[in-house]
Amino acid sequence: MPATPSPREPGEPAFVIEGRRYAPAPYAPGTLAFQYWQGEIALERAIRVWEDLFDRDFAAWQGGQPLRVRLRAGRDLNAFYDRKSLQFFFDRDKTSGRTVYACESLDVVTHEAGHAILDVYQPGYWSSVDLETASFHEAFADCSALLTTLTDASVRRAFLEEGAGAGRKSNLVSRLAEALGRAIFDNYGPGALGDPTRLRDANNSFRYEPPESLPAGAPDSDLAGEPHSFSRVFTGAFYDLLVWLLAREAKRDPGEAGVDRARRLAGRLLGRAVETLPPGEARYRAVAFRMREIDQSEEGGVASIGIEEAFRQHGMALPALAARGRRGARSGGRRGSEQGARRGRMAPSRALRALDPDRPGGAAALNAALGLPGRTRLKRTSMPGRLGSGVREQFIHRDWIRVRHPALRRPGGVLVRVLCGCTLTRGPSGDVEQATIAPHPHPTAAAMTRHVRRWLALGAIDIRRDGLRTTKAHFKARTPFRVGRGGVLERVYFE
Repeated sequence: MPATPSPREPGEPAFVIEGRRYAPAPYAPGTLAFQYWQGEIALERAIRVWEDLFDRDFAAWQGGQPLRVRLRAGRDLNAFYDRKSLQFFFDRDKTSGRTVYACESLDVVTHEAGHAILDVYQPGYWSSVDLETASFHEAFADCSALLTTLTDASVRRAFLEEGAGAGRKSNLVSRLAEALGRAIFDNYGPGALGDPTRLRDANNSFRYEPPESLPAGAPDSDLAGEPHSFSRVFTGAFYDLLVWLLAREAKRDPGEAGVDRARRLAGRLLGRAVETLPPGEARYRAVAFRMREIDQSEEGGVASIGIEEAFRQHGMALPALAARGRRGARSGGRRGSEQGARRGRMAPSRALRALDPDRPGGAAALNAALGLPGRTRLKRTSMPGRLGSGVREQFIHRDWIRVRHPALRRPGGVLVRVLCGCTLTRGPSGDVEQATIAPHPHPTAAAMTRHVRRWLALGAIDIRRDGLRTTKAHFKARTPFRVGRGGVLERVYFE
């Protein structure tokens, strides 16, 4: 198929929609012209939402190439991201007779875009076999859909009406991918999906349990140790935070503009947490804790109580703040936010200066903080900010842990990639203003074997020696992992 690049604003990451480029005009759903413009607009909105929330532009996707978009990749009720492309499938709803196209759903397109965007900011999450990290990838993608949907003023007004003003009822925003969910229910029955009105609902009451303690599979009404199922815990907590912020905004503005302010603050806290977390793994409590730290340092503490309540409702209690932090959390208002922003621009401490690899002795100090030998070389990546707002850098050390298991059918086992490292944020002056660290040592071989065993139980690893040759073949087989060159276990796609 020919590829038609869409024009981007300077500095925006390029994506290429396969097929003909259609002139702007009203088109009927189900046509390629409609799907072209639905896909283009949805992707542009998702990119701009996250660039705004991160307060940072990114000019390239993972790998540095334009992201290819295939609108009709074949028959299935699903979609995937594989670091090179977004691919959307379609199938007939056997009950209604209607063909359901995943690319026509804003939720599905912005979910897959969420995977790609998270992969730019935290590429180490891609290769992790930690099930909670994989689940966070899915949760972030669902949050991407929620936040992008709420950029539409008419949707915000309908959200207030359907949610009875508080968002505590299931509604058009919390219900994700309604048409896809209905088709899955109609075609595969209640065993595949318990509620035909959506694929997932962010308005849920699922509570955290260690994912390794959960069954590999469970009915839709229960929690399972599978990424899409377990992702609902974090998504539910994030949605509850959004509702808490909405209730706070409603006291001064009960209209849709208040919904947008709540959306933007919730999204910014999540985005800034993701941006500043260390590389490696994403654990729900650690993300929530970082969101609260960002709120305290940059937003004046206006959302800290909401963060604590939302995550506690989903079984993830955070340590109590000191009394000073509590007062900040209650101060609220524009003034509190401005004070928090000023605190975030304070001069760096001596400890942060000491960890700066660009200063004499900084590289050795950083290695010591990570628990690595002083001469260890770390991979360095950087991402510039906006309008001179500084640079975000990651310094990463990779190791491989050998895992053996009879089901792998490999005498030498497989090598699992694990990371440690540091994320630094530099201010406009070049000084280090923030640092978060994920130190060595890595998990033990026994712990890593437990992770791999869970993926084997899910049937998620292609264990054949010759292997499947294309991402689409892995997608059809539902094996997001394969054993690559040198026996390294590697991820192929997120769906």
